[in-house]
Amino acid sequence: MLGVNKGTVLLKPHHEDYHLMFEKEKVLLEELFGDHVVAIEHIGSTSIKGIQAKPIIDILIGVRDLEAFKRIEKVNMSKNDYYFLQVKIEGKAVIAKFSSLENLTKTHILHVVEYDGDWWHAHTVFRNRLNADPSLAKEYEQLKIDLAEKYHDNERAYMDGKQAFVNRIVNGKV
Repeated sequence: MLGVNKGTVLLKPHHEDYHLMFEKEKVLLEELFGDHVVAIEHIGSTSIKGIQAKPIIDILIGVRDLEAFKRIEKVNMSKNDYYFLQVKIEGKAVIAKFSSLENLTKTHILHVVEYDGDWWHAHTVFRNRLNADPSLAKEYEQLKIDLAEKYHDNERAYMDGKQAFVNRIVNGKV
C-alpha cells in the first residue's frame, strides 16, 4: 500500500490507516534517535484528512541540534531501511525509508529540523491550516491532481508546482 518509485508521481485516495502507520513508525523513530528528538509530527498530504496523496508518510522530526543529529550512528538506520538523502536544504536533513533499494521505492520521508524553528513552523502551519479548512484542502488536492497528470514522471516539477500554494498558506496570504 505504501511506496512510490523515485521520480514517479502517483496519487491515491486518503486512507484512514495513514495515521496508524505514522504512529507505528514514530515508536521506531523514537528508539532510533533517542535523546536527539524533541518532537515527532505527521505532516504532508497523508496527514490531511480526505485528500489524495502520494502513498508516502512524511514525518517531521524536531531536534535540539541539527548538526549533532547529522553525526548519529547510521548503522541502525540502514538496518531499519532508512538512508540520508543527498538533498541540500539549509536547516534540514532529509532521510527516506525504502521498501526497495533496487527500484528506490520510498515509503517514508523524514524531515529533520530544529524544533520550534522556521522549518518546524512552516510544516506544522501548513498541515494545521489545511486540516482546519476543508475547502482549502480541496483546493490543494485539485492542484496536486492537475500537477500529477501533467508531471506523472517528473517528481521535481510536481514539487515545484506546489510551492507557490504552500508559500501562500505558510505566509498567511490565504
